[in-house]
Amino acid sequence: MTAMQTLARPTKRRGLARAMTTALLTLFLAACSQPAGQGGPASTAASPTNPSGTAGAGSAVGRSGTGSPACDLITPEIAAKVEPGLVPVGQNSPARPPGTKAYLCTYSSKSPERGMTALSVALTSPASDADIAKAKATSDCSPVTGIGDFACLQWTGYFRGEASGASANVVLTAVKGNEILEMPYVTGPPMDGGTAPDGNAMAKALTQAAVDAGWGNGSQLNVPAAPAVGPPATTNNPVCALLSAVQVKEAFGATTEPQLLPGETSCRYTFGQLGTPGPDSMIFAIEVLKTSGSPLGAPAIGGEPVEGIGDRATFSMSTEPAGPKSLRPAGDVPITILSVQVVKDQTLATFMAQVLISPTGPSAEQTKEQLIALVRSVKL
Repeated sequence: MTAMQTLARPTKRRGLARAMTTALLTLFLAACSQPAGQGGPASTAASPTNPSGTAGAGSAVGRSGTGSPACDLITPEIAAKVEPGLVPVGQNSPARPPGTKAYLCTYSSKSPERGMTALSVALTSPASDADIAKAKATSDCSPVTGIGDFACLQWTGYFRGEASGASANVVLTAVKGNEILEMPYVTGPPMDGGTAPDGNAMAKALTQAAVDAGWGNGSQLNVPAAPAVGPPATTNNPVCALLSAVQVKEAFGATTEPQLLPGETSCRYTFGQLGTPGPDSMIFAIEVLKTSGSPLGAPAIGGEPVEGIGDRATFSMSTEPAGPKSLRPAGDVPITILSVQVVKDQTLATFMAQVLISPTGPSAEQTKEQLIALVRSVKL
């Protein structure tokens, strides 16, 4: 499944938020624009707030002993106050990753109600005057008082009802002296009957984390109100136009209404009972990739050949436990993943049904036939 790939941010720096959460939300797309800043170790950088270049209470050095300046600023203890259960994930190394001038740190958690949640930290130290001016000009950003020399918040994703906003994303951008702090706080669609996230609570937790990390300026913290949660996502994405929610629902015999989660090259329908075996436990995903040359020249895709679909098609099936590493509530019934890959001219399309097979419902073999029949109806 191409899960959670819509970290939205309506600025030229939206690639940063995506890049820092790619490993977490599997979702995540990475057309990476770089965060601003100059090179140099954060622990010794001189700045207007730290003229000697030595470590201070709010500096990015050695506060938690992780070695990462970003993680030492927003420590695991601070992150856990933002969202209980957040723990460090990924390569939170002392060095700046290739292609970025910011020190990065990422935290993640997962629950049956909230799905995946991520808090990312990007610290640019020292930053140039041009980089600071760019940060202060962040578009669609509501001012925050009480943090650094400048701070503002963005709410993106389905807080604004954006067509590509399956995730809910609150981003804090702050400037203190010659340092820039960017903190995207991202949660996925509600799962297992969970409610939509509270944008005000997320914003307050995020800004308080910056204060706890030493970025407060002594004045009262004032956080602007979040926009109301937008309507369910709709889209004119051509990938979603290949199969409607009604077609998917009817093909597998589901009874619940699916949620539409559109991405840039994908479309996903998530039905409403992910922990209950049967067709209403289904996550149905489509991904379409275009190539400049014919995919037929690429190595053969594996799986069982399927005749009469595109130029070439294959079917594959696998199972995995519905445990902590899945995007579903833990349970005794394994997840069955059925996939059809289709090559047509310069297009490679993948249709995937992820379902908990019910002992009283269609078998895995019957579900396979339902998937193949549905894919046969698609015109690529």
